[in-house]
Amino acid sequence: MSSVEICQSMERFMASLIDQKNYAEAIKYYESNRKDLDRIGGSQAGEIIHLAAKAYASLAHLPIALKVARTAQHLVAEEGDSTLLAEIFVTIGRILRDMSEFKEAEKAFRDAESIFRRNDCLEGQSLALNQMAWLFFKQADYTNSLAALMDAIEIDRKLGDKRKLASMMGNIGRIQTFIGDFDEAQKNLTINLDLSQELNDTLEMAKAYLSLGYIHVQKTEYDEADEAFSNAYPLIIESGSRRDEAIYLTYLGELRYQSGLYEESREILNKALTLTHELAPNNTLEGRVLRHLAELSLRMRELRQAERYCARSWTMMEKAGNKVEMGALCKIKAILAEAKNRDRQSREMYIKAIDLLSDAKVRFEKADALMAAGRSKLFSQRQRLTYLFRAEEIFARIKIGHRQREAERLIDDLDPREGKRASDSTDSLSVCQEDIDYHTTCPEILQFKKQLPLIGRSDLPILLMGETGVGKDHLARYFQHITRPGRPFVAINCASLPETLLESELFGYHRGAFTGAEKNKQGLFVTANGGVLFLDEIGDMPLDLQTKLLGVLENRRLIPLGSTTAVDLDIKIVAATNKNLEQMAEKGSFRRDLYYRLSGVSFEIPPLRGRKGDIPVLLDLFMRQCGLTDPDTDLPSELIRQFVEYDWPGNTRELFNKVKRLEVMAEMVAEGDLVELARPMFGGDLPSDNGSLFDRVEEFERKIISEALLAAQGNKSEAARILGIHEATVRTKLKRYGLSAGRCH
Repeated sequence: MSSVEICQSMERFMASLIDQKNYAEAIKYYESNRKDLDRIGGSQAGEIIHLAAKAYASLAHLPIALKVARTAQHLVAEEGDSTLLAEIFVTIGRILRDMSEFKEAEKAFRDAESIFRRNDCLEGQSLALNQMAWLFFKQADYTNSLAALMDAIEIDRKLGDKRKLASMMGNIGRIQTFIGDFDEAQKNLTINLDLSQELNDTLEMAKAYLSLGYIHVQKTEYDEADEAFSNAYPLIIESGSRRDEAIYLTYLGELRYQSGLYEESREILNKALTLTHELAPNNTLEGRVLRHLAELSLRMRELRQAERYCARSWTMMEKAGNKVEMGALCKIKAILAEAKNRDRQSREMYIKAIDLLSDAKVRFEKADALMAAGRSKLFSQRQRLTYLFRAEEIFARIKIGHRQREAERLIDDLDPREGKRASDSTDSLSVCQEDIDYHTTCPEILQFKKQLPLIGRSDLPILLMGETGVGKDHLARYFQHITRPGRPFVAINCASLPETLLESELFGYHRGAFTGAEKNKQGLFVTANGGVLFLDEIGDMPLDLQTKLLGVLENRRLIPLGSTTAVDLDIKIVAATNKNLEQMAEKGSFRRDLYYRLSGVSFEIPPLRGRKGDIPVLLDLFMRQCGLTDPDTDLPSELIRQFVEYDWPGNTRELFNKVKRLEVMAEMVAEGDLVELARPMFGGDLPSDNGSLFDRVEEFERKIISEALLAAQGNKSEAARILGIHEATVRTKLKRYGLSAGRCH
């Protein structure tokens, strides 16, 4: 036989052994024929040696696999840049990736992609780009991972391979989920699902449902998440993918503790832990389950258990270099340290969490860490506001409305002036006014205000409608002030609590009513008796509780869970929503009879952009509240123009928070020029002026430097790091624009 025929025979035999996953036999065959391969040389021998490298890698003999693959590379490279050489580079990249030699692995994949491109091999290009994307994903470098996948999908569209396209759209959707681009992720995952259903690809369908469910969890759309996971589970079992079963259990466990079902969550996550340990002990899959168990234990106030889970997960994630999970764990460590009065360690962990998540370029987790730091009393009021402003912006950008509103409420709770007593701090936008009046020039609102004393003499509930932030809570507080002054005003956000907790908060219970009910709890209806109960976001109340609420409204009494004694109620109800309850009632997601009961007296507060005349009034009020102007001082007309020309999607609450932000930033202004300081806050949201290119560049520079200083709490070195420029450049720009960071530390 000729050398060509010998090599072809050896190659077929080696390939068949590898197809059968008989890697040990393939290696044995290769070793017994090494002398012949050395004698033959060239690409013919290189192809067989390449198969041997794959066999070694499959048995995790990575150093040997790399050495053998390099031998194949040198033999094949002698005959030029062939597609075989590119395939060998792909194998080398995979081996290096599994050895955590990420830089060298990236170089190998890039070499492979380049050679495939020069050989017009589209399938090879797609393969190399996908491997590169997985490499970046493994390092939690989601931006570069997504870029590689976007390049690959353009190639796959040309190839017209629907199966590969489905998989690619799923991977793109999952990465967009990690980045926090939920809208785009849902679009691409829906395409992934549709293509997979068309191809009857059971496993890919399961993965699509899992990923869509995870997005719904992050958006607190718990019913939709439950439905998606329910769709995924039978498909996972049918496909026999134990790894995806572990992911399903992990996601479901998170959904359960987010819903307040802690014991059920613990049971599910422990199942996930057992399964992940069997599949890949001490790997990131197991580490992620441990992180969720730490989160759950923290919520259940089992601090020692949370620390143990956190420590075990940290070891795995640090080894893998997963900055996203490490950042999430640092947040947990910070909360645990704060609970144990380890103040310095806690502050360091909060900052480390934010830094790690910033480096990983993930938005949702970063905003979550910023929120945690903003809640911590270990930082100054100004630092906390800075963290909360940054979190609010991120949640607004990724369109997670409930978290944005949560950030806004926390901002409302803080007063940026140092030294203010905690008892004086504002607990809502309504309380931060100089008096309880609802300041407006809007004719419709003024007319409704006149009717409130008459409405207060009846038993009719009030339904306030309008966009988020228009001041529905403020108008409810005003109603209480003029109809039942000095009596209780109790507010609850119906969207902020799981159904089980919301019921007990509203209606109360007696000791022994259920497991964990160790003492009597007075519900908010009883707490508000004699005064006003404000039910915010009533449209998010579960249907079962709507039924109970309707009964209380009709009977004017309630019986707490576990009790047989009815409590008579003398209470005014004000409900508020930013949803269309009439449409919800038609679709069956809101009780029609409850809607009719609530809407006897209803009023829709116009958005702030529709009542521009209120903006100067509110701006003047809030500026004086925050100590930025004196009562006898008129506001600069240019400052009023900036505020009036903005559209205020967040309405009155956003205006108030921008004024608070202005106060925080004011210490960076050397000469107290509020007009110039306010300008970068609006950025591109204001209509562009017809200034010169120089003026526009200068305005942009001022904006990004001010924002960097705010993010760095006035630290010039940190601001320089954020901007990627030298500290000396920052100092020069500060001087040029009249900015000062000295008092922001």
